Amino acid sequence: MRANGLQKPFNPMQIGTWILLPTLLLQFLLFATPILPLAASIPCTIIVLVCGAATAFFTYKCCSIDPLDARLRRHLARQTGGTEGGPTCGESSPHNGGKEDDHELVKFCWVCGIDVHVSSMHCKFCNKCVENFDHHCHWLNTCVGRANYEWFFRLVGSVLSMELVRGGVLAGLVISFFIQYAGEMNGDSPGGTTLEHSNSWFSADVGLLVAIVNTIFLLVDMGCIVLLVQLFTFHIRLRRDSITTYTYIVNTQQKKRERGREKMDLERRRIAEIHLAEMQGNMVRAWRLKAAGCPHIGEAICRPCDPIRQEETDGDLQMQPQRIERMHNEVNNINNNHTSDGEGNDSPADTKTNGNDTDSSKNEGNDIHIVESDDQSIEVSPLHDAMERKSKSSSHSNGEQNVEFLST
Repeated sequence: MRANGLQKPFNPMQIGTWILLPTLLLQFLLFATPILPLAASIPCTIIVLVCGAATAFFTYKCCSIDPLDARLRRHLARQTGGTEGGPTCGESSPHNGGKEDDHELVKFCWVCGIDVHVSSMHCKFCNKCVENFDHHCHWLNTCVGRANYEWFFRLVGSVLSMELVRGGVLAGLVISFFIQYAGEMNGDSPGGTTLEHSNSWFSADVGLLVAIVNTIFLLVDMGCIVLLVQLFTFHIRLRRDSITTYTYIVNTQQKKRERGREKMDLERRRIAEIHLAEMQGNMVRAWRLKAAGCPHIGEAICRPCDPIRQEETDGDLQMQPQRIERMHNEVNNINNNHTSDGEGNDSPADTKTNGNDTDSSKNEGNDIHIVESDDQSIEVSPLHDAMERKSKSSSHSNGEQNVEFLST
């Protein structure tokens, strides 16, 4: 069980953050501060250093705090014979004052073997239950939960602030340098302050090299800014909705599964409607249904002319009884036609079989099978049965192969 992010073993991503932060600060002090005008150099350098120091402090606080579940903490403390939080449990959690709450909602963790808080989740990386589990941060090599989430949020804000200041300063320096450098090379202008300061950088006369270094770190800052803005706004949205990252992921996956089920129900209904339209001879409606059902292109381009979606838009729930009655009447007509055709065309050898089919169709006609979704119900089984019987009759008379239909 890992107590916190400062406990060994350290992972490569965590070590990378320890190297990256000092490198960014050192690069700004050596390649940006000497080139900036004095009026901008002092405040920009102070802001970057303050944000860097805040980042280091928030990182330490977030990594040093153990977000262990309070009930598991007390259980471990009783096992070791120490006080709450003991030498193996890290810092104690101040949220419950170390007291058992009889009214607390709990669940059983099969890995830890005890009841933990209902919001706790077992982290496979730290091998412990984390109270109000948010996520496991590989950059910090620790879990983020109720005890250290606020420090994590401040850490993201401080890093983003430092990168915004760094990126703005470096972008100004790089753009101004190359504009002045191009003007001097073309003879249009004698140069400028940024070009002069870059060429006189530590009396080395390597202005172009300084600009290249600033350009490389500007690209790094731009990538970091994009990622940090997404992360910071994402956690602002989570705080607004009072949910955790883990809860957000679970909800997103559940919504994805629900959309998949709705799409499957829609496709089943589309297949039934296509076959019904073809048997009715309404080829225009069948073509519209097929075009709207084409993956990607049809769903986007032909969506306005999709009869199914138009019915849903116009109030499909109100029209549902009429549509079911219409489909039921079509099924009865097909059954009647099939019965009359079978009496005149079937051979004696098939009479028993067709009789059984007729009896079966009578029994099945009395049972209405409905496929229900969240807001709609579709009668498809009698339709498919009638289509299969019509296909068998066609195969006896014309010698064609039977057609298998997808049933629900």
